[in-house]
Amino acid sequence: MSTEPVRAPLGPAATRVAEGVLAMIGRGEVSMGGRLPPERRLAMVFGASREAVRSALARLEADGEVRRLRGKAGGTFALHPNPNWPVYSWSRLAHGHDRVVARQPGVDVNVPALLQHQRFEVATRVVSTGIGCGDPEVCAALGLPDGSATVAIERVRLADGVPLSWERLFVSARRFPGILDHDLTGSLSQLFHHVYGVTAATVSERIRVRLAERHHADHLDVSVGQPLLAITRTSYDQHKAPMEFSRDLFRADRTELHVTSPSRHPRERGTP
Repeated sequence: MSTEPVRAPLGPAATRVAEGVLAMIGRGEVSMGGRLPPERRLAMVFGASREAVRSALARLEADGEVRRLRGKAGGTFALHPNPNWPVYSWSRLAHGHDRVVARQPGVDVNVPALLQHQRFEVATRVVSTGIGCGDPEVCAALGLPDGSATVAIERVRLADGVPLSWERLFVSARRFPGILDHDLTGSLSQLFHHVYGVTAATVSERIRVRLAERHHADHLDVSVGQPLLAITRTSYDQHKAPMEFSRDLFRADRTELHVTSPSRHPRERGTP
């Protein structure tokens, strides 16, 4: 026999608000841990009274969907991830559906050639370019004094017409004069080599998971809060001098990282 209390049904207006709030979270308008609009705004959006909004939020809190906090830093916060995040089962991948792009970390990446080799249709969209003072992280990565002039190139790569990655790349404006006058939709590695005589010899990368923000969601066609692979990359030329620094975001549902490393000698396996 159930001992759970019988909850009074919500009225039509409160039900409409509760369903609308869940739809907002589902569309990515509110990410996990994100703050919902204030009660007065929700009342305007859904054409309901403040009392109906409070009843709806109280029910959602009881259901574990949101949490309400009081005070200056208070509000109503979403407790669960966006249910629209793409989920790919191993069986679907194994049968060749929803193909993903294989990428090897720590290697100078010619993305168009990488995609063409894997038989994807390649396209590049240049979002923005400009010259300005590099921030401390950019200047340090490029071995430049603080505030040095750097070129910023923001691009989106597409595979089979679907966004794959977003990148914001920086180089020294002094070392690569006139770079913005060239075609930036192809491989910058080839541009560095053929025009400036510079070749990436080694690449250092840091990889972590980051949740998509609105700016990234618009370019990558993902929901706000969807997990992305964030790669911070520095390339060094044949003389071991830093030549390129970038912050890349790859769609985690479309990217696999392939890593191959030599096995240590059995006698070395016990050493830290």
